Amino acid sequence: MGFDLTGYEPDQMKMKPFAVYTAFGVVSLLLVVFGIYFYLIVMGEKYTQELYLGRDTKKTIEYKKNKEQFLKSHELKAGISKALDYYND
Repeated sequence: MGFDLTGYEPDQMKMKPFAVYTAFGVVSLLLVVFGIYFYLIVMGEKYTQELYLGRDTKKTIEYKKNKEQFLKSHELKAGISKALDYYND
């Protein structure tokens, strides 16, 4: 088994398939890049809204709930009336 090297043997490769594959690859790459860019814009907006607006709203609700529980549990009205009676004397 051996090879007969007879010199230059032209290949049957055409430029048309190479150009088509290259164009398809470039278009695919651009679609992926723009898809990721769009995804990051949408998710960034979502996370920004959740981070700033949602968190602050949740903290405000929790603060009001804790304040009400504190006021109910410590019976501040009775304490205020005792303090007023004491200082009004």
